[in-house]
Amino acid sequence: MKLPIIEGPPGPDDPKRPVGKSLVWFAALWVGGLAVVAAVAYALRALIL
Repeated sequence: MKLPIIEGPPGPDDPKRPVGKSLVWFAALWVGGLAVVAAVAYALRALIL
């Protein structure tokens, strides 16, 4: 039996995720994306100059 790859949406009886935890995830993804964009920009700049 294979396990499902994607988890379905939460049911109506499931507890809501705390807002603080969601904000921490959002902030972590934002900082990670910012770091990746900056790294690619500096790498491209180093290749051009």
